[in-house]
Amino acid sequence: MNAVSSAPIELEAELEAARRVTPPTAATATSTARRRGPWLTPQLTLPVLAICLVPAVWAFIAETGMFGNAVVGPVETAKEIHSHWDVLWLNAKPTLEATLIGVAVLLVIIAGGAVVVALVPRVTAGLAALSIVLGTLPLIVLTPMLSLVTERGRNLVAEVCVLAGLVPVAATLSGMARIGERGREDLGAVYGTSRLRWWRFVGFWQTVPILDIGIRAMIPSCFVGSIVAEWSGASTSRGLGQVMTNAMFSYQPPLLWATLTIAAIGSLGLLALATLIMYPLTRRVR
Repeated sequence: MNAVSSAPIELEAELEAARRVTPPTAATATSTARRRGPWLTPQLTLPVLAICLVPAVWAFIAETGMFGNAVVGPVETAKEIHSHWDVLWLNAKPTLEATLIGVAVLLVIIAGGAVVVALVPRVTAGLAALSIVLGTLPLIVLTPMLSLVTERGRNLVAEVCVLAGLVPVAATLSGMARIGERGREDLGAVYGTSRLRWWRFVGFWQTVPILDIGIRAMIPSCFVGSIVAEWSGASTSRGLGQVMTNAMFSYQPPLLWATLTIAAIGSLGLLALATLIMYPLTRRVR
């Protein structure tokens, strides 16, 4: 009886000792990463270089004039943003508000879903099927359908935003269910630990890398979903998608490219937000 009751304590002690013991090569890599700082890593350096390359390619295409006046260069776009900043920011705020509402809802779904997949791994197949079904439904079709039962405005945009983010969320939870069970049949069986206790001390920490990727994919997807919703008629009068539609049909390439640039900057900002959200967890499991 005493051996059984002390099993969870021994499991915690062994896991804590495993976290503290680091192989020499891993310790060297960790100390090197700390000296370089959290931002000087290949995972961040390569995207930053790619982002810096985009304006150069963009300026080259605009300078060659291969698409006529349809492509406006980055300098002219920056001037357009400066001259129309009040209008652009007025329309960007409702898009960001709806996106943040959708992101908050999806984070709650991820938190609850992580516990569900830990206790009932059989739902993994259903989550995989759900992600496939949601991925095949075009948002531009769902928005007019939802507008029949939901009043147009921020709430409708947020609903479409949640639907856009459910695809990476379902895929992430499906992957977490498989990875979180890794090793439970061996070490977990030896100590007789429950599923919930295994998830708390081992399984969840094994799934942090895939959770990091999932959240970083989910938040920008929500932002794109909000813009698509506004573009397809979910908003009443304001929104980046609405400005894109008006600029496109009135043939105002500078305003269109300015709106696209603001949307790209917003998406990168949300990606940085996702990285900050996950940074404490990813740092702990390094």
